[in-house]
Amino acid sequence: MSDPVSPTTSPPATDVDGKLLLAPEQAQALLRECFVTFRSGLIDVVATSIDGTNDLFEQNKFVTDVEVADFRSKRPEWLKRFEQSLQELFEKRIAGNRRSGRRPDADRSLASLRVLNAFDHEKQSALVTATQFLHRLTKRELDALDLRVGVLLGEILTREIDNPFGPDYILDAAGMTSRALLPNPRVWRPLMERLLTDLTPATPKTYIRLNRLLADRHVLPEIKAELRARSELRPVDDSELLPLFGRLIKEAAFKEVAPPELTVDLAVPTASAGTGALPSSPLPGAAASSASPPGAGSAASVPASVATATGQLAAIGALAAVTAPPAAALNPYVVELARAAPPVATAAASTDDFGLPQLDPLLALGSLSAVVAALDRWQLLDPGIVAAAEATAAAGPGGAEATVVPLNRIPWIRAAVADKVTNPTDKITIDVIALLFDYIFRDPSIPESLRSLFGGLQVPILKAALLDRTFFSDKKHAARRLLDHLAGAAIAATSDEGYRAGFTLVAAGVIDEVCRDFKVDVAVFDGADAKLQEFIDAEQRKTAAVLDHDVAAALVTEESEADRTHVRALIRDKLTGITVPFEVRGFAETIWADYLTQVRQREGSESDAWRDGVKILDDLLWSITAKERNAQKARLAKMVPALIRGLRSGGAAVQVRDDRLQPFLEAVYKLHIAAIRPQGERPA
Repeated sequence: MSDPVSPTTSPPATDVDGKLLLAPEQAQALLRECFVTFRSGLIDVVATSIDGTNDLFEQNKFVTDVEVADFRSKRPEWLKRFEQSLQELFEKRIAGNRRSGRRPDADRSLASLRVLNAFDHEKQSALVTATQFLHRLTKRELDALDLRVGVLLGEILTREIDNPFGPDYILDAAGMTSRALLPNPRVWRPLMERLLTDLTPATPKTYIRLNRLLADRHVLPEIKAELRARSELRPVDDSELLPLFGRLIKEAAFKEVAPPELTVDLAVPTASAGTGALPSSPLPGAAASSASPPGAGSAASVPASVATATGQLAAIGALAAVTAPPAAALNPYVVELARAAPPVATAAASTDDFGLPQLDPLLALGSLSAVVAALDRWQLLDPGIVAAAEATAAAGPGGAEATVVPLNRIPWIRAAVADKVTNPTDKITIDVIALLFDYIFRDPSIPESLRSLFGGLQVPILKAALLDRTFFSDKKHAARRLLDHLAGAAIAATSDEGYRAGFTLVAAGVIDEVCRDFKVDVAVFDGADAKLQEFIDAEQRKTAAVLDHDVAAALVTEESEADRTHVRALIRDKLTGITVPFEVRGFAETIWADYLTQVRQREGSESDAWRDGVKILDDLLWSITAKERNAQKARLAKMVPALIRGLRSGGAAVQVRDDRLQPFLEAVYKLHIAAIRPQGERPA
């Protein structure tokens, strides 16, 4: 029985970007440590399962008594061979050989062409079903374990992480062992089915232990964001994300509603009615048609269907006083484009102080020059923010208190510049940035009061993505880094008002700096990020100084209670992933935890008393689960007397009175009776 590993103050194994900081030898040593835990958990379950196979071939006319006797005689050898197979498969994977094929011992002989009867089909189908259930039940923990093992193997860019702890390797080891020792498929198929039935509930617990072990060793300790981003559709290389988004958006486009120049009609995040903010639902026809561009010096042309939305806007008093033409008022960015003065043609190019001609840098952008010019203006004075503020003021002192609601304004910008964006890739870029901010505004980890800060970055981020395609492929892109650090710092402001005030002040300053200075050089984001990082580092130093005393005291206490910490971790792992009745959980976490702590302090974790105490806990948890097979019921009947004696002895060792222990023993008795009842007679 392996003892749980306590967290140690070891250096981080990965950095904040998930890059491995360990040497290859250190990574392999950590994987081998994981394998010891993995193998120990499997062997315990498989040994119990093999011991309970006396009834495996009852009433089976396809397996002779001689074959049954041969199977029973080979069970000890099967366990030894299974452990060897696990070790061999692991070593092969560590050496760099990936798993290939359906199984490593594929049979290509004529015997594999034998016609299957109904029994063979039934068992083969049962194996397929059990395998699918094992994969489905372990998927959540296995996803996290795949990412961590992939980092240690140096295969983070691989679509399929060939995880040596995955279900496929368990199945390979069991299958290779069974087929080598038991050539008759009518013997090894029922055995595999039984093994899978017993392994499936225990395997997620093993993966939980491995994930905790690796997290304690600082291998991707914060993995939730990566798991949220994990997708079967995600390409290996981030540089392929933009084409993928383009394909997905085209497939999901509302072909009958959206005009052809808009590939998808994105929903704008909900804004509270009556706040005086911009309307938060997509408005029919809000986008100007590319066939009817706004005329110079006149109001923008808007589809006639927009008139049907005017009544809705009037009902909430959103934009009634923003601008004179009601139709154009639906989109303040369309209004701004219409009001912007047309460029004045000059006979000669402008010159500098030395008489040299000066070229407008926007000319290098080609068809995007008009869009970037508009974004330059909106970056300094965002029409959406202005319109929302004016609508708030228009609510008047007599109305309900109104605030400017943080709003995803990218769809409005896209609609306003639709006729000026001719490159399909640029259209997809705008759509993806809209999705990005939609996610930010809906992320519950970012406080509601701070989301308006991110609204000020919408135009600069959109412009950065249009100007520099590496925004999507480069994780260290300056604009992406600033956005990531802002989001991370905002999460920390949830419960600290002083920190929130300081963060708001600094964040507003760096965002204003970006909006003021960003033209085409993304180095502006680097400067802003450096100022934000300086604030974050100062706050972290301040927090660390405050917590130093508490942390030191906690470490001293933890050192003095190391044995209890080990016991708590052990019991936590034993109870993880299973439904345990309240009486049993309470007993395990109190009385038995005290007993195991006492044994560990007095006799150590290698003593017989410690192993016996852990075994009693394992037997208790096994004894209260449903028993479907005769062999399980027979084992339970044989186990109960020794189990009860052990529980009483442990309670007496920690001076628990009989009147306190008796209700628990009575509850265990009822659970044992319920466990051996036929399924239809068990209480719901």
